[in-house]
Amino acid sequence: MNSRIQHSTKAELPCIASTAGVSAPEKFDFWHDVVSRNLVDLDYSLVDGTPFDAMFSGTALDAINVSRIKATAHRVSRSPASISRLSAEALVFNFVLSGRMIAGQDGRTATIGVGEGVVCDARRAYSLHFDQPFEIACVRLSHQALSHEVAGLQRITATNLNATTQLCPLVFSYLSGLLQRAGAISDTNSRRISNSFIELTAAMLSEATQVSPVPISDYRNLALIRIKDFVERNLSNFDLDPTTVAAALKISPRYINQLLKAEGTSLSRYIWRRRLEMAASDLQNGGLDSLSISTIALNNGFNDLSHFSKAFRERFAQSPRDYRGLKRERSS
Repeated sequence: MNSRIQHSTKAELPCIASTAGVSAPEKFDFWHDVVSRNLVDLDYSLVDGTPFDAMFSGTALDAINVSRIKATAHRVSRSPASISRLSAEALVFNFVLSGRMIAGQDGRTATIGVGEGVVCDARRAYSLHFDQPFEIACVRLSHQALSHEVAGLQRITATNLNATTQLCPLVFSYLSGLLQRAGAISDTNSRRISNSFIELTAAMLSEATQVSPVPISDYRNLALIRIKDFVERNLSNFDLDPTTVAAALKISPRYINQLLKAEGTSLSRYIWRRRLEMAASDLQNGGLDSLSISTIALNNGFNDLSHFSKAFRERFAQSPRDYRGLKRERSS
């Protein structure tokens, strides 16, 4: 790369640039410099040896950067190397004006045609593949510009937004108007337009995440959280057992044990372990010194004191009395 690339840390919008007149060996270096300054740091490669040419025009409208790119076929990647060169807490939206694009991120790929759009998160690696001449409209929007982080955003990167939200055509239409009039927008109106576009975009992302399928792993994690929360709130209940938990949460005991198997335990063993751990914590709590060991055992759901003492010794290699005494020795 030539020396121009080493300075690509500050945006220069508004910007109009073209590879026309740049020698073939330097075109990618020149293009890298332009795009990294004004959009995001990316790496480029040719497709089937096709000669590379490209044009860029862009402007800043308060909190958003909007640009138009027209180029011959090539590949683009936001690689770990480019992320390390210049980090970007930003979302990059690409809307196809002509040609087509294949976007990839987070293990997904999507083909985006004319009038369609896709979002990629610049904090992580992604790729764009253009197998024919194309033109796209781009928007760079910082995460901080959104009023709140969109939950589940990682589920809709590299997906065709037109297939998941009816708001995508509205965003595309709004963006098209911005590109045509960006140069004539005053600073005062720039902020208003930027805020309106951000709100519309946030609504589009929220709608897309709501209809996107939640991964099975998310359902499993949520189920585990519910199970463990219920157990924690009912440890003092003598009747707490797998049947009680399953009935309260409307989840079969078999499925609960399948979830806990990944943690090397079962629901019965988990309940028993948590009761012992809570009893051990109470025994070492100086504020509970006035309580007898039997009371502490009862408070944590044990109704068989001999069974409690035996299980406690197996778990902590000490009797409950010795365990409590060890705390007193350490504090004296």
